[in-house]
Order: sequence, then structure tokens, then C-alpha cells
Amino acid sequence: MTKWLSLAAIVTLCLALVMGVACGGGGAGEERVTKLKFGAALPLSGAAGAVIGVPAKNSVEIMNEFIGEFEVGGKLYRWDLIFEDNKFSGEGGVATSTKFISEYGVDLIMHQNGVDAGVSSYPYAEAKDIIVDTAGGNYELFTPERPLLFQVAASYDLSFTPFFDWFMKEHPEVKSVVAINVDNATGVNIDKGVKKCCEYYGLEFHEILYPIETTELYPLGTKAMTYDPDLVVGFPTVLAPMWDMGYKGFAVSYYWMEASAESVGWDRCVGFFIAGPHAYADAFPAADPVKEEYERRYNAPFGAPQFFMANILYVYTEALKKAGTVDDVDKIIETLETETFDSLCGPVFFGLEELNGIGHICIWPVPIFRVVGENEYEIITRYTAEEVEALTLEIYGK
Repeated sequence: MTKWLSLAAIVTLCLALVMGVACGGGGAGEERVTKLKFGAALPLSGAAGAVIGVPAKNSVEIMNEFIGEFEVGGKLYRWDLIFEDNKFSGEGGVATSTKFISEYGVDLIMHQNGVDAGVSSYPYAEAKDIIVDTAGGNYELFTPERPLLFQVAASYDLSFTPFFDWFMKEHPEVKSVVAINVDNATGVNIDKGVKKCCEYYGLEFHEILYPIETTELYPLGTKAMTYDPDLVVGFPTVLAPMWDMGYKGFAVSYYWMEASAESVGWDRCVGFFIAGPHAYADAFPAADPVKEEYERRYNAPFGAPQFFMANILYVYTEALKKAGTVDDVDKIIETLETETFDSLCGPVFFGLEELNGIGHICIWPVPIFRVVGENEYEIITRYTAEEVEALTLEIYGK
């Protein structure tokens, strides 16, 4: 990866270019820089907005500052980020996609956070030949019938194949697994991955789905305890009632949010596993400049929403540079399907075509972390992107 300039250096460089033009100087400052519109639909209101959407928005804005101007096919470009609130819903996906197209003139790429929003927005984007990037989908979402649908964000279900590979070697005594998740399309898709892993390893699988607006979690914990689980897949907030009831088993989350740990107490979360690519414990040094600037600017941890969204913009920037065009969507899609891209977590590529007939899911490397204290983590082991894909093909394809 090209070494990042510090923000101070970028600002200094920009000022120098502006002064050069003002004083009659030539060079790069006189070149026309074209803005590329990137529509980013995120949950920006409510609880999801507070812990996911707004942090992701702040992070991708910083990422855009680091990227700055970039060259595609001999011309200079810069991203013009346009944000709208999709409320994590199908209705929000329709509303934001039509607004991106009709009001803002987005004509290349839009990101829809959440499967419900991604799927509902797709027909509107496809009619305009716009690439839709979504988040939270599993491999079944991507089919030859949706050639413009991609997912750069780490697929949560791809975190389970390496996790269970490691976990079952370390804990062969485990017999029963409970997955507690929201009842939207994202939650259902995540649980499909857990179920497939349980089937592969001969484990009992139990699923508990709940509405996203649920605030009373004790009934969920009570139900989960009836299954006598050895491992629970869920967030600390849904584990807390179970801990109150005496649960002593293992717990793992595919998507770690510090706010969830803070709400139940970090001391209770010690030993919690995190399966998935997060920028903790120096797992991905290439992300450090963005992480450090985010933490300096917002005095908050650089968690999964921030890391994933920043990497989405970076990967699409690399894809356009490799494709050599911002106009030929077919060429861009071909590049996405066939090339490996530099990213904040190292080389990544789109795969799993053997499972869904098209691929279009970005394969990230997956570390497995353990929480050891407040905002403190240790890396237990890590899997390369190639290992993640191979395991997924073996486990999900069986």
C-alpha cells in the first residue's frame, strides 16, 4: 500500500497548489478534477444511527480526505460523498436510491447499508446501470440475476467458517449453539451461516430472532437458557440477562460495538470472542492512519462500522484505478470480478462464485480476537482471505 500522507501534509499540499494557481504558477493545480458522486445510504437516526450509521459516516469522510485526488485513465477525480438516511429498512432503500438518482444525479455507485435496503434499492439502480454495494448479505443474496450487486464490507457469515474451524479444534466438547439476532434480512442471513457451520460440525443449532426495536431482553435470555447452550452467538446486551441467570458458556460476536460492551460493563465481557476483521490489537496496520485520525477527531474507538465503511470507499477507488475508467460499468464489473485489490486490511478479492454463480462477495482476512479489558483485545489466531474462501466453500458447499 502507498504510504499515507498525514492530514497536515495534505492540507499543506493543497494550500501550495492553490497559491501556485493564484500566483500564475502551472502544474497539477491547473488540472481539472472531476467529482465522482458516491451515494452512501446509512441508518442515520435512532439507535442504529448512533452506533452504526453516524460513526460510519464520520469515518468515510476521513477516508475520503486521505484518498484525496486519484487518477483514473489519465484524469484526476475526487469522491463527492452524498449521505442519506435509509433507516436500515426496505422502504428506506427505495427512498434513498430514488433520491440519489433523481435529485443528486448519482450514476456510478451507491452504498446501501443493510440487506433490506440493498435489495429494495436494486431495481432502481439497475435501471440506471448503477452498481449497488450492500452490507450484511450472505452468498445467497448475490446471483447472476443481480449483476450490479456487490458487497465490499466484510460478510458476517464468512467470519463463522474460520471461527468454527478454530473453535471446534480447541473446544470439541461443545454440543449446543444458540444464535440470537434481529429478525430482519441481515439477521436471518447471518444465522444461516451459523446454522451451516453447526450442521457441518454436528452441533445442535437453535435460533432466536427478535424485532430490532426490542428493549426488554430478559425474555430472550430466558428462552436461550432453555437450550442449555455451550456457545451463544450475539451481542453483550443479549448475553447480559443470561449471565444474570448463571450462564458460564462461551460467547462470540461477528460485529463488535463498544457501546454494547459499555452498556453491560466491560468486566463482564472479558473472554468474549470476536470473529471478524476489526482494526484491533494492530491486526491491520494499514488502517492505523485513518483509525488514529478518527479517534483523535471524535474521541471514540474505531470500531467495525468505521473500519468497514472506510474500506468500502478505498476498495472502490482501487477498482476504478485498475479498471482505468469511471464510465464503462461493464469494465468496472469485470475488474471487480477478476482482480485483487489493495485495502486497509491487505489484499482482498471477490469470490464464492462456486456457491452462487457470480461471486461478488469481497473476501477479507479474518482474525479471531478475545476481549481482555476495556477496549483491549488480543489476537488468538488469524486466517488469510484465501483460507477464509477455502473454508467457506468446504463448509457451506457441503
